Amino acid sequence: MIQYTDIVRYDNLSFEDYLKLPGYSHSFLKSNIQGVRKFIDVTENMRVGSMVDAILTEPAKADMSSELYPHCKAIAFELKKMFGDVMLACKKQISYTAKATFNGLSIDTTGRLDFLLEGAAVIDLKITMSKDVDALIKYMGYENQVWHYSKMANVSKAYLIMYCVPLKKVIIKYIDTSSNMNEFWVNKIIDFGMVPETV
Repeated sequence: MIQYTDIVRYDNLSFEDYLKLPGYSHSFLKSNIQGVRKFIDVTENMRVGSMVDAILTEPAKADMSSELYPHCKAIAFELKKMFGDVMLACKKQISYTAKATFNGLSIDTTGRLDFLLEGAAVIDLKITMSKDVDALIKYMGYENQVWHYSKMANVSKAYLIMYCVPLKKVIIKYIDTSSNMNEFWVNKIIDFGMVPETV
């Protein structure tokens, strides 16, 4: 099984400072090419997702002058209508570092949650142009991402709250993260792991 140790939680840490934390993030591990970060061209869809996230979790950082702001605000409003009470009960933008170990190999990891319902579940927001949400989750590895988050947050449940733009519909996906095994993370620990030094 995969064990998570040396877990450190960072509340009120800016995204810029989160990026400086030591360790591998899920986004790096899923897209690197032979250990080198893959160049990602920021698309309009990615900008929409980031802005909706900002409106809901860090509204002071949302760029109200952006041409995308009215569209993003409308999406955020729909999400708030359905989940506003839950969001109020959650901690937002919690960052973590932790050591993930499998079969004697360890990697240092990082993660940043959209929402944490203390002692219960992690919740991640996704905005998508895809109508096939299940295929998107599998392709993007979202279930591996929230599995990782749940282990750092010490909870056994995760939810993806997804807004499908073409369908104008909010879709909720429950991810069971109770298992201590995850094939993606096993493979990444084997690829990047090291044997911890002993004193």
